[in-house]
Amino acid sequence: MTTYADGVFQYGGMPTGGASVPQTFGTYYFVDPNVASGSGDGLTKATAFKYAGEANSAITTNNHDVVMFNANSAVNTAASNDEMALTKNRSHWVGLGGGSRYLGQRTRWTMGVTTGTAIAVVQNTGVGNTFTNIKFDSSDTLATSLYAFADGGEYTQLTNCEIVKSTDLDQTTSAYLLCNGDSSYYKNCAIGSLVHSRTAATANVLLARETITGKVCRDVIFEDCLLLANSTSNTFGHVRATGATDVERMLLFKNCLFNHAVLGSATVALVFTYSAAQTQGITIVQGGGQVNHTALAKTSDNVHFLGAPIATAATAGDSVAVTN
Repeated sequence: MTTYADGVFQYGGMPTGGASVPQTFGTYYFVDPNVASGSGDGLTKATAFKYAGEANSAITTNNHDVVMFNANSAVNTAASNDEMALTKNRSHWVGLGGGSRYLGQRTRWTMGVTTGTAIAVVQNTGVGNTFTNIKFDSSDTLATSLYAFADGGEYTQLTNCEIVKSTDLDQTTSAYLLCNGDSSYYKNCAIGSLVHSRTAATANVLLARETITGKVCRDVIFEDCLLLANSTSNTFGHVRATGATDVERMLLFKNCLFNHAVLGSATVALVFTYSAAQTQGITIVQGGGQVNHTALAKTSDNVHFLGAPIATAATAGDSVAVTN
């Protein structure tokens, strides 16, 4: 049984639809974008914080504090609409929108046009931080702000989250997710969009080593995720590596779908667009597959598919159109 700051008792955590607010020895905080800034201490619904950044300032590192978002309106990090740099460890961020979704989570964490040095809605470099039932949505046009979520943490977990960026669709260095995490885990997430047409060799997931200083994609797992694209560039890639050491040890995609919209005018060549064969890690695709691409990856890039080939080894992981 959990006791909240306002005296409410709950058995088994508060339901969020397929997930629960974590039970913890730490503190529970509430964020409600409909209240006035600076009007509360965040400890009850009646005294909720307005901005996610206020909760970030309040949580204690390594305390497993939980931040719960009201889902009635879009949440911002701060009045300046800047990114949230999460450097603290073992905190948990939960959207209370009801129902666990791939798309359209009712808690929408947004980021419009900013100034300064922002790179994403959230830049996480802490240890053991988790995010559940949240849509990360960036429309920032700042030159450095090329991602919706930037992960350089350790043991990060995103569950039932959507990651989307509606700007920089023509920037080859942009991506929805910057993946520099160590042992990060993405479960039931949707990354990308079938709506926004990308016109350059961008990516859904960018692996570029040490884009976040000192951080690299290492032992990262994607499970039951949707990677979605709509592109007019045949060099678009769902997963992009820019160097031979972007993956360390293992990068696993388990039962994931890589889908390029038929609305896209390009014939996209590859799901994995690696500039060089990975020399420090192996990319493994276990089950799942791709739709509307020429192939999953180049033979030379150290990408391995675990599952029955549909036709030949060269087309492992490829979908086949139904015929009668």
